[in-house]
Amino acid sequence: MNPAPGNADADNDFAGGAGAVVQAAQISGGVHVRVTDVPLPPPRQLPPATKGFIDRELHIRQLDSLLDETDLRTSDGRLPVVTISTVSGSAGVGKTALAVHWAHRVRARFPDGDLYINLRGYDAVPPLTPQEALDGFLRALNVPPEKIPTDLPGRTALYRSLTDGRRMLVLLDNASTAEQVRPLLPASPTCMVIITSRDRLSGLAVRDGAIRAVLDVLTDDDSIRLLRETTSPERIDAEPAAAVRLAALCSRLPLALRIVADRAVSDPDMSLADLVTELEEENGRLDALSVPGDELSAVRTVVSWTYRSLDPPVARTFRLLGLHPGADVSFSAVAALTGRPVSEARRHLDSLVGLHLLTRIVGHRYRLHDLLRLYAAERAQADEPPAEAKAGLARMFDWHLVRAYDSYRKILPQGRPIPGLTGVTADGRPPFATLDEALRWSEQERLNVLDVIRLAHDTGHCDVTWKLAAASMAFFERRSYWRAWIDSHLLALDCTRHLADRSAEGFMLLLLGDAWWDRSEIDEALRYYSEARDAAQQVGDSWTAGYALRGCCLAYEDSGRFDEAIACAEGALEIFRDAGEDRGIGLSLMSLGNGHRNMLRYAEAIASYEQAMEIFRTLGNRWSEALVELQLGRTLTDVPEPVAALDHLARARELFAAAGDPRHEGITLVYVGDAHAADGDRTAARQAWSAALTTLIGLDAPLVAEVRRRLEPIEEGHEY
Repeated sequence: MNPAPGNADADNDFAGGAGAVVQAAQISGGVHVRVTDVPLPPPRQLPPATKGFIDRELHIRQLDSLLDETDLRTSDGRLPVVTISTVSGSAGVGKTALAVHWAHRVRARFPDGDLYINLRGYDAVPPLTPQEALDGFLRALNVPPEKIPTDLPGRTALYRSLTDGRRMLVLLDNASTAEQVRPLLPASPTCMVIITSRDRLSGLAVRDGAIRAVLDVLTDDDSIRLLRETTSPERIDAEPAAAVRLAALCSRLPLALRIVADRAVSDPDMSLADLVTELEEENGRLDALSVPGDELSAVRTVVSWTYRSLDPPVARTFRLLGLHPGADVSFSAVAALTGRPVSEARRHLDSLVGLHLLTRIVGHRYRLHDLLRLYAAERAQADEPPAEAKAGLARMFDWHLVRAYDSYRKILPQGRPIPGLTGVTADGRPPFATLDEALRWSEQERLNVLDVIRLAHDTGHCDVTWKLAAASMAFFERRSYWRAWIDSHLLALDCTRHLADRSAEGFMLLLLGDAWWDRSEIDEALRYYSEARDAAQQVGDSWTAGYALRGCCLAYEDSGRFDEAIACAEGALEIFRDAGEDRGIGLSLMSLGNGHRNMLRYAEAIASYEQAMEIFRTLGNRWSEALVELQLGRTLTDVPEPVAALDHLARARELFAAAGDPRHEGITLVYVGDAHAADGDRTAARQAWSAALTTLIGLDAPLVAEVRRRLEPIEEGHEY
């Protein structure tokens, strides 16, 4: 607001933090301020600490001293670099337990939050890329998905901007290389980073100043202390020699020691000497199977001994978990994998948690240590009848397909049906009651879905690969997971070609064209759209042929080739009318209207938009209706009829907001600014463009640059 006359000297300075501030010298009339945003709490992502942790006193003191050094740096301004500590050591030695234990001790000294991620450096599935990890961190820091940059440098820059000046602890677990973690390092000296890895990550020490801590197996004394903590002091003191031998048979690894301790607790009548005898027999049996470089060798004896003691149904659940490719799993997925009721699957999982063969994480989700996953996969191959293992995989694939497809139908209710998929469970009901439920499941299972797509591709389940990728597309698009969309669909495309299914191949080519177009990679989009059209025409697939031709129209329009865009829109319109595809008719009419507008034929453009609007209202497709309102607003701005244009643009924003599409809300604001500029209201234009820029930062660069070009003349005091 501008100061009122006579109040030019009013003092209305503001300092401090607030969710919303209205600044004015004098207010008259009815003014209503409504603040709906509630500040979100800082991220607290640390996993639960390990019960009965045995202090690694030397390493704890080292980490404490590094934290004190961080405090010193931030208090007197010396050494303005982030503090980094790497904790390395062999599998099962307790690296994560140490890092998490220490982080819980000191998390109160990081009031701005803690970030945690398992980088999957040595899991059976591919490691997380820095881009994937940063995507999770930026979302945890409350960055809306549509504002997350698509490229790694952009994500790193935004992450470092958001962590600048904050006191945050970042725990990067299970890293594989320095290159994987370097983009995840904050630049602010107020932050501290702990990295765990089997590798020493020497490059971080040399280039980034990381302080290294190498974790060895426990000493004899600490091994006995851990057994005392996890069984009972009286039991260990009664058989000290047997306890020492148990520690040796466990290679003094915390993971193995905990498994043995839980076995002892579960059978209080068994002496430690008896446990030693059983383990020595198991060790002798497995010696002949050991091979050089075997990661499992240190714990195989203990795990095998425990596995052989499991009730058969629980043992079956454990080994079938070795077939699941993801880093974690829900009990519902395990029920599908095993073909057992959910209640039974949950009991089996709880039994495995109690024996330290499985870890319960957030909610009803579970995680296998990577060594235990390797062993479970070994046992699945050796002990599970091939037909049963094949059936378990099929049930797991179907579980993901049903849920991904139900999500697809809820996000895109008029999207193309995927042949063979129903989106309903065995009881005939869809798994999700609402769109929000579907989106929550899709977010939770996102990485697992990608892992399942890779597994299906690598094991020759081509039909599963392309259908699961197609069913996941709607979520990837809605949440701007462009890399996941493209990577999964390239695997799907490979599978459709292996199947020699030209119709499915054309569909995948079309969806890849959409992904590249959304990324503003116009040449790539046009190439995929053209290939999709060729494949569809070869097999008489009018649906894909029509949408591929309409995709070419979008690419030509963005390239300024308006005559070709109009020709493609007219061709697509003819195809859709012949096929009775109403949504395609509406979209083609809208594209035809865009072509007429670009050729300055405004009356023809408005007529095409009005026909499209009628179709979308009949279909109840409010998102597409919003697109037409947006295009009508743009056209009326060009006429110029800015007041009428603003009415249509206001309606577009309202519909996009209702559909949960902030990206298109931001795009609409760009054209709201254009309409205000056409009406001569420079202040309102600037406000709209500034709001659009705030929303669109992190999207494709041309759009952001375009908004900045609009703002420059006003910022410099020139006419727009």
